[in-house]
Amino acid sequence: MAIKMDGNQNYFNRLQQKIEQAQRENKPYAHYIERQIKLLEEAHDEFVAKVTKEGYDLNSPNIGEVEVRQYSAMRALAEKAGLPLEKYDEMIKSVQVRIFGEENYERLFGNNQ
Repeated sequence: MAIKMDGNQNYFNRLQQKIEQAQRENKPYAHYIERQIKLLEEAHDEFVAKVTKEGYDLNSPNIGEVEVRQYSAMRALAEKAGLPLEKYDEMIKSVQVRIFGEENYERLFGNNQ
């Protein structure tokens, strides 16, 4: 399953260009990154709705892997903008617990978090 943003991909790329320009000009750019994160959140919501509609099991490791990648991308952008990261860490943990269970999460990821 790929992450698709359809028409928003062009907007995302334009925002990236604005970020790069703002960085070159030493201007604020966090607001552009916040918009990128919003687009990724919308893409995630669409992904979950689509796989649910198509009958995929949200507890499938493949679905969970895509969600973790999506949340990790959001987290990386938030970190770049100096935004709080806890929200994304919790969303990643939530998916990992859903897929692996609490006990296995602690065994697999507990020491890494």
